[in-house]
Amino acid sequence: MTLFTLALLACGTTPSTSAVAAPPAAEASWTHYGAPFTVGASVPASTVLAAPQNHASGAVRMTGQLSEVCQKAGCWAVVRDDAGHAVRITMKDHAFGIAKDGAGKSCDVEGTLVKKAVDPATVEHYKSEGSTNAPEEGKAEVWELVATAVSVK
Repeated sequence: MTLFTLALLACGTTPSTSAVAAPPAAEASWTHYGAPFTVGASVPASTVLAAPQNHASGAVRMTGQLSEVCQKAGCWAVVRDDAGHAVRITMKDHAFGIAKDGAGKSCDVEGTLVKKAVDPATVEHYKSEGSTNAPEEGKAEVWELVATAVSVK
């Protein structure tokens, strides 16, 4: 059994028999969480974060660096780019979590961008789980990426 298959089974998912993009998790240095990737190519997070509305029509796959990860269950993370843009990633339906020590690591994330009103209670909840620099802070609305697949290096 491959490392990728073992990772999928550990996350409670089964490998798909349909054609999907090979995740970087197939390489020994990547750990994959969630479903297999379905979008063939990743774009840099800076491209997506500079104009999220341009990537909100369907699934998007982006590469970037994790700046924060939920310290309770790994059920959310934050990706930031060098220009100061950030997006919170939440795991779709809480179906999986990622390793809590992921801050500072590279990631490849696939999901759907959604625009949400900022709820102060939710921001406080994120803080209780380790968020120190919330992308929602001081904003009325933010983009969030609801992830179906995450690979971390």
